[in-house]
Amino acid sequence: MSIGIAIAVPDGVALAADTQTTWHRSQLKAKAKSGEEFELAEPIRIPVGWSRMARKLFSAEFNGLSCAVLTAGESQVNQKSMYALLRSAAHKYDGDSDVDAVGEYLAGFVREELAKQFGCAIDELAEKPVKVCELIFATYEEGDVARPVVENHLIYSGTLTFNKKPNSSGYIRKWSNREQKSRYGGCWIGRAEFVTHIVNHKNKALPPLSGQYNLMTLADAAAYTRFLVEFTCDFQRFAVMVPDCGRPIISATLTPEAYQENVVD
Repeated sequence: MSIGIAIAVPDGVALAADTQTTWHRSQLKAKAKSGEEFELAEPIRIPVGWSRMARKLFSAEFNGLSCAVLTAGESQVNQKSMYALLRSAAHKYDGDSDVDAVGEYLAGFVREELAKQFGCAIDELAEKPVKVCELIFATYEEGDVARPVVENHLIYSGTLTFNKKPNSSGYIRKWSNREQKSRYGGCWIGRAEFVTHIVNHKNKALPPLSGQYNLMTLADAAAYTRFLVEFTCDFQRFAVMVPDCGRPIISATLTPEAYQENVVD
């Protein structure tokens, strides 16, 4: 699993992500005391190892449209890391330099790779086990700093419950700042429950975290996203669980002029 955050403020977009990749195996069966083996109702995912410095946050260009991309969910699809897969998608793109066109292209590209992994046609993915690839896509419309774009896209096989209803379409645009009252704000993917816990806390003895994104500088937004990713990693470190998010953290900013990132231990 992962934690990735992107927030748009008047001076640009700030992003941050952890860099741990965790490997799991699925336990499908168990053995009773009698020695009889039986199938589990739901598979149990057992962590078997992890690796540091996975590229979950990076830049990409789609026919002149400069973007930042954050990934969560599956770390590999069709034997490719999500970094390699999406950078390859950018290299092959020859469509319009348009936000909607690029978003739809990315969703289709990932679904094609999922179908190759399962050895099936794209329209058969709904019948396959659930594999989820979540991404945040950040850019600017017409290179205008006043028109940042931050969107959360969900690409998957199988059937998910979305808005309390089963959905097997394979692609959902979960959130877009273009659909909000203000362009300034953001979203988080992966282990979102830790960030949601601290942002929406109910302890009246503590002040709320600032949600005034329209008043934040880019420097403060970068510190804010780092803080939320650090909180997730540090909470997991001391929680009764096997951590699936971990340091170092990649922090980045995206403006119409440049993408800049650095590593935070």
